[in-house]
Amino acid sequence: MISITQNLESPAFTAIVDPDCASQLRHWNIAPPPSRETNLAWQVASSRGAVKDRLLREENIRVAIVRAESETDPLLREIARNIDQIPSHAWLHLILLAPTRVTQPFASQLRQFASWSILHSPCTAAELSDDLINAAWRAAEQHRLAMLSIAIRNEAEDILVRTRNIVGALRNVETPAALGNLVRIADRLSYGETRGALPDSQPRSNPFTAPTPDHGGKSSSDGISALSGDDAGRAWTRRLIDLCNARQNFFPDGLFSDPAWDMLLDLTHARLSGKRVSVSSLCIASRVPATTALRRIGDLVGEGLATRVRDEADGRRVFVELTEDGFSRMTAYVENVRGMLNGEQQLRRA
Repeated sequence: MISITQNLESPAFTAIVDPDCASQLRHWNIAPPPSRETNLAWQVASSRGAVKDRLLREENIRVAIVRAESETDPLLREIARNIDQIPSHAWLHLILLAPTRVTQPFASQLRQFASWSILHSPCTAAELSDDLINAAWRAAEQHRLAMLSIAIRNEAEDILVRTRNIVGALRNVETPAALGNLVRIADRLSYGETRGALPDSQPRSNPFTAPTPDHGGKSSSDGISALSGDDAGRAWTRRLIDLCNARQNFFPDGLFSDPAWDMLLDLTHARLSGKRVSVSSLCIASRVPATTALRRIGDLVGEGLATRVRDEADGRRVFVELTEDGFSRMTAYVENVRGMLNGEQQLRRA
């Protein structure tokens, strides 16, 4: 009988194998193809639970090979339930060793994965080899597309942020009406596309602008003090986000990497604006690699500051929202900063 062991060659990526699946292949006297054909290291997990644990921990796993008799299989259900927490979920290919007949609920589980294929039981060595080669190619293509998408989004975000910063500098000089229109358009592009535009009646300003008149024609010590409740909180949260972004104009990119804080500000502003933030959007807003951003989201969830909520309309999409504790902490912080800055302005006037 052929023994299925870990491949000792060193290809770039891993095919993690459910031990039940490996046992079944041994029973059929079937061995995996050499790694040079698939560029995948064949690694049998120590237990079924270890398959999920390694998927949640390792980024270089591109193919998972699992045996399941039905959609109620615990390992399949656990992987599908936690798919968005897997670092390689965007390009992970699942090979399912399953019965010849696949039911509709079974197929629904599989649709949680970026790509998948079914290796019908029993199979042959040639079928296993073909499926692995196809899985390796599809995973590599999904990875290429995911990296390209992240690069394009990061480039677009950078362009929009730079546009916003240029527009912010123009606000400090006298501008004709035509340039004023350009300012408003650029604001809509830079904020509306990435975080959701604020209403026209709520103009953005420098956090330390001079007093502006309120609706009663009186001078206000704070440009947004005429607002109340969520409006004021949203505007002040916007200012804090602007302050963090403004550092990029004066210091090298990456010097002030604070993704968890950026996420908390973004989630606070979204809640005050009545908007929802998907996992992918929050990763982009953090301006760090996707794997780092996903870990920080996990940290926020672990600390009880945020929670993941699956989209009821599209089970593949997951939103991130502040918990009540997280929201109360953030609003208390924003109110504290607001009081400190207002106090400084009053001291200057005195």
